[in-house]
Amino acid sequence: MFAGVDHGTTAIRFATSEGRCWELPRINASALSPESIIDRFRQNLGSEVQLIAMSYSMGDGLTEIVRLEDAPNRGLIQQEGAGAHVGGGTRVFDAIEGSGWPAILLPGIHRDSDTDNRLKIFSHGMSGEKVGLAYFVYKKGVPSFIVCDASSNTVTFGVVRGKIIGAIDAPIFAPGLTQGPLDVNAIRSVDSGKMTANQAFSSGGILAKLGYSNLEECGPDMRKHALDSLALFAAMEIRAMEVLLKDLGEASPALYLAGSPAHEIEPRVSDLLCREVKSLGRCAAAQGCAMIAADVFNGVPEILGLKVNERARSWTRCNPALL
Repeated sequence: MFAGVDHGTTAIRFATSEGRCWELPRINASALSPESIIDRFRQNLGSEVQLIAMSYSMGDGLTEIVRLEDAPNRGLIQQEGAGAHVGGGTRVFDAIEGSGWPAILLPGIHRDSDTDNRLKIFSHGMSGEKVGLAYFVYKKGVPSFIVCDASSNTVTFGVVRGKIIGAIDAPIFAPGLTQGPLDVNAIRSVDSGKMTANQAFSSGGILAKLGYSNLEECGPDMRKHALDSLALFAAMEIRAMEVLLKDLGEASPALYLAGSPAHEIEPRVSDLLCREVKSLGRCAAAQGCAMIAADVFNGVPEILGLKVNERARSWTRCNPALL
């Protein structure tokens, strides 16, 4: 079995390359021991693991795919970053690291990545689980496309002829339901010491601005308003990424939405863009990571333009005792 791990904002999703999936809320993962996490993994997906591909947090300390034990500082420049920190992702990282299963870690897309230089004005583009999301689409036979992952936060990235060319990270442009870029009021609040920049980002989403913490708290009218707003910003961000792809010779890339509200906002985003936009399932990123694991195990030298470190390519094939 090849497995993938999607370190999402609210939950950690595990999937096989065939599509079996298991979801563990991050808050629940933070309360489990590494041994308990592995036990639950075995119960839900099985124990015969050949290789796992996983993401962790921002992934900004890596530019290539590496073995888990070869990643400095868990693949991060620093542990602190933008967003909520509850400890669940760290528990899962420790669980996989201590399991004895072969595992690789996916990089995020950031200023040091081999992407379009013009987007490197921003320090960070997307976290490693979006590489899995991109690979899921690519393995369907789609060479050039845009994915907007709009849920707790909004991240949009582009792939041109099988290579990731850039991404727009959550603090830069479109707000999600929970997190969002800092507007003028947020900047004033940070400057006056009322909150930290991370607190401003973590409460900068659409629902937070409306006084809600999740969609379930909203009545029908407010829920519609929140999702209409999310659809508008998602469409605007997709259109912005289309400008870059057109400049690189792809005038009409395939368009996708990801994230838990994707199916609900898909019709409205399609209307706004006057184009078909398809939505991806909740486990697409984790399944894409599992597909990466399968192809790395079989020796591919790169994934969507990201180099696979030689130690990651040769390790499992040369160590059958670890399978």
